[in-house]
Amino acid sequence: MTLSALLKEKLPHLLGLVFVLLFTAALLFLLRVPPSATIFLCLVIALCVLLPLGGEIARKLRFYRDMEGRLDALNEKYLLAEVMVEPGFPEGEFLFSTTRTMGSSMAEAVGDARRDMGEYREYIETWIHEVKTPIAAARLCLENHPGPLADSVEDSLFQIEGYVEQALFYARSGAVDRDYAVRALPLNQAVSAALRRYARPLIEAGFRVELGDLDAVVCSDGKWVEFILGQLISNSLKYRSSSPKLVFSQEVKRDGVVLSLLDNGPGIPPEDLPRVFDKGFTGANGRLLSTRSTGLGLYLCKKLCARLGLGLSLSCPPGGGTLAALTFPLGRFHLAES
Repeated sequence: MTLSALLKEKLPHLLGLVFVLLFTAALLFLLRVPPSATIFLCLVIALCVLLPLGGEIARKLRFYRDMEGRLDALNEKYLLAEVMVEPGFPEGEFLFSTTRTMGSSMAEAVGDARRDMGEYREYIETWIHEVKTPIAAARLCLENHPGPLADSVEDSLFQIEGYVEQALFYARSGAVDRDYAVRALPLNQAVSAALRRYARPLIEAGFRVELGDLDAVVCSDGKWVEFILGQLISNSLKYRSSSPKLVFSQEVKRDGVVLSLLDNGPGIPPEDLPRVFDKGFTGANGRLLSTRSTGLGLYLCKKLCARLGLGLSLSCPPGGGTLAALTFPLGRFHLAES
């Protein structure tokens, strides 16, 4: 709310005051009243109208500007009524009462929605943990009956387990703080854990894995980082060349540590690069080269990285393939070590 807007609202009153002053001056002139008395009377009339009007405009302007400032400072805008100062004019009191009623109703609706979402997330997490039991039982049965059929079923079980794990992390991505513990994490340990998880499909696909000097220690949650690396490895598996290769390397910078994962697959078309982290986006490669692309893996990785304070980017180097860069910002732990 601006001063000009309030003055515009009072324009009829000001025009009425001008008319009254002109009429009074004309009437007094016809009655042959001295000019000094006419001017004095007009000034008294103007002050009697303008002083209360100016005080009202000042109160309203102060109230609306205070309300705008409090609204800008709020993350949850529907809580405005809880921080508003009760005004001293009728229109403001009506606005205050209405806003408080609307805010209370919205707060109840948001609380109900959050409870429903929490219960649904807990159900999903419970279901995911329960479904892991029959998957493990099926894998034990396959180990007792080796053969080509068992190998085929094992591949399907691995895919099912991957989707179940993806669903679990998706459900938890909205509340990372519930299952997030920052620890000193050696990069070689995180990469080795992710590679062990995908050892079977990597071997079957004939991947050649090269590990650089991954001797840096970062601060993050090992379980979440392992999942993110697993999703990146899974993408390299889906979009691979005839002689696939996977190269892990690190770069220690002044403001953080960058873990790079480079494959020699077909790469990403330039027009698809800006959208690779969009939810459900599969791109040209997803439509042509993979029948199992859901467009959720990279979206979930980016979402988890944002929650964990990590950076994630994809690019296509001149030599071909896809380069994924996971950035761990420098924290107090690293400063203490150095």
